[in-house]
Amino acid sequence: MLSGSIFTETMDARTYFELTDAIAAATDRGELDALRERVDETEMHPMERRVLERVLRSRLDMLRLGEIVVPRPKPERAD
Repeated sequence: MLSGSIFTETMDARTYFELTDAIAAATDRGELDALRERVDETEMHPMERRVLERVLRSRLDMLRLGEIVVPRPKPERAD
């Protein structure tokens, strides 16, 4: 490692992909809260952390949007 470098240890790729897959598969807020704790406790490079935090926020937004019922227009009949 270079002297004076601000590089920090990156996490194991397996852990990174396990976290991203688990976040994508989460079906409720409780699962996401548990995954957020796991992300917070895992040592990783700051860029990896930012990406995982963004994925967590996006998944939470998706879950919220899934709770909103949006009326869909009825298909037009071709009589």
